[in-house]
Amino acid sequence: MRKSTLIKILLPISVVAISVGACKKDDPATLVPPPTADQSFVEEFDTISMAFQRGWVPINNSNPKGSNIWTQGGAPFPIFAPYSSNGTYAGFIAADYLSTAGTDDVISNWIISPVITMQNGDKISFYTRTQLLPNAFASGDSTDYGNNLEVCINRKNDGTFVGVANDPKSPAYNSATDRGDFEVILSINPPVYDAASQFWNYAWAHSDPSLYEPGSYPAEWTRFEATISGLSRPHKGRFAFRYYTLDAGSNGNGSAVGIDQVVYQSKK
Repeated sequence: MRKSTLIKILLPISVVAISVGACKKDDPATLVPPPTADQSFVEEFDTISMAFQRGWVPINNSNPKGSNIWTQGGAPFPIFAPYSSNGTYAGFIAADYLSTAGTDDVISNWIISPVITMQNGDKISFYTRTQLLPNAFASGDSTDYGNNLEVCINRKNDGTFVGVANDPKSPAYNSATDRGDFEVILSINPPVYDAASQFWNYAWAHSDPSLYEPGSYPAEWTRFEATISGLSRPHKGRFAFRYYTLDAGSNGNGSAVGIDQVVYQSKK
């Protein structure tokens, strides 16, 4: 009886072992990937040297390149008060028209985020404003002479290639390489080309309210937001701010722009 009982116990175990061995491997197409870890963060740029240590990358590829880079508050002196600041420095980052050495050439000055895993629905919000300078054409007014800022993302890889900046009206311009591996998802005050004068025009910000131009770069700290979309799956990449102003420089468009309190919010 004991032998008979033992066979009854072992037989189901043997059948189960055969059944497991016959199973097919899981089809990768049917596997559900694990959820993306929360990528949310806030960058105040209270100390930009620390921001660079956290993975932010400044690249000035203006054409021709000038002496200016992204600096603490528009150093050596703050060009205006920060939106928010938790330290003794002017807690924001800024770039100005000296990004190009030209008088009316191409400003293409980038500040690129650390590597993050992006997914559709993630949001990038930030505060920005422009610097007003005495208006040479209107007494009693200050203006920015027209500025543009782009928000871009890299959906190709997690690198920092920002292409070759040429004026779009130049034969050397190539739209496929203008932003390198990045593409624009938001543009503040994009230009309009005047074919008659062969010049890129921007809406100007003004201190005189009667001279207000719709769409101009804000002269006070203003919040903007962009949403990540178009990804087939979560992607390890970067986003970037591109201070991008054409026909810019010491005798052209542009003054300066500042950026503060950048928030990357992962999709809930």
